Amino acid sequence: MTLGMQDAAAALATLPLMGPARLLALIRAWTPEEAWHRVLGRRTLSDPDVVDACRPDPTGVTALWAQAARGLDPATVGEAHRAAGVAVQVLGHAGYPPQLAADHQPPAVVFVKGSLECLGLPRIAIVGTRRCTRYGHDVAHRLGRELAAAGVVVVSGLAKGIDGAAHEGALSMGGAPPVGVVGSGHDVVYPAVHRSLWRRVAEAGALLSEAPLGARPEQWRFPARNRIIAALAQAVVVVESHAAGGSMHTVEAANDRGRTILAVPGPVVSPASAGTNRLIGDGCTPALDTQDVLVALGLDAPAPRRSGAPQHPPLPAPPDGPAAEVLDALGWAPATLDQLLGRTGLRPGPAAVALAELEAGGWVTSTGGWWERTGVDVEARARR
Repeated sequence: MTLGMQDAAAALATLPLMGPARLLALIRAWTPEEAWHRVLGRRTLSDPDVVDACRPDPTGVTALWAQAARGLDPATVGEAHRAAGVAVQVLGHAGYPPQLAADHQPPAVVFVKGSLECLGLPRIAIVGTRRCTRYGHDVAHRLGRELAAAGVVVVSGLAKGIDGAAHEGALSMGGAPPVGVVGSGHDVVYPAVHRSLWRRVAEAGALLSEAPLGARPEQWRFPARNRIIAALAQAVVVVESHAAGGSMHTVEAANDRGRTILAVPGPVVSPASAGTNRLIGDGCTPALDTQDVLVALGLDAPAPRRSGAPQHPPLPAPPDGPAAEVLDALGWAPATLDQLLGRTGLRPGPAAVALAELEAGGWVTSTGGWWERTGVDVEARARR
């Protein structure tokens, strides 16, 4: 049976110790089919770039490859991906996204669910911390929703927190298709709570990974994934990031590629905004609303919304009386009821009633005894 190019590429990606640099060296040295045969015959060390990629132990790595390859059937690997609805796109061949082909660190193989046609539209990455505040969640959701409605593809890593909120917002509008870039195989959903979100992103747009089926979400895969996010996006918006948050890897990758970086300012007392505020202090462009992002992309005005797309829900009435007093005292950092009592001087009964009123109006939310402000008033200012 003739060895297929996609099957050989998928099988190569499945081999142990096969990281992005090693697979890229193999694909650039030979066709996937020839590379597979060379792996089987332990004849890959004839290429100096492959040798460099396999350091510090090229002989040991290639011996492990050959041993694993002897127990692997590329046709079976390829059929498993086709059965899962995963297309295998190989660098240098038709179907591979040109936005990645032009990058100086392209993934040798991209495993795709959905359609890559949306990559021809304007593209923005929205990234941030997994441990986001409600403020950050709501801002990311609003940016995702309004940018998608404006015809902009929202790209994210589909992590918890800011990434997921941005894609939920984009999906809520029925606008430009979203693009997700994940750090594991398509059959290994991480985080598991985003299984439905992965599916909806793939159905509406595209879900990409450089990891084959079965690949676990190992820690090294996420910085590698972030370079793909930076390569696909024309600009990056950081909504919330701790001082040394993982989203800073995406910022570094975007800077390395000359992409525009925008950051959403946050409360100076919030650790979740320490990184974004520092970016602004270092000269990064502030993203105060969706229009700032559109300007960074060179778009003068939002594209028309698709017919039948959901409209903005009505905003709740501004709080007054004790509720307004409690909201002002809450500020933009989580607080307990006891802390709010100390700040306002209210008795527990009226304060609890005020918090219930604010929660019913969507102004605050409660988790584990802590009260936190949402982005409703941010939304209100953006729509004035």
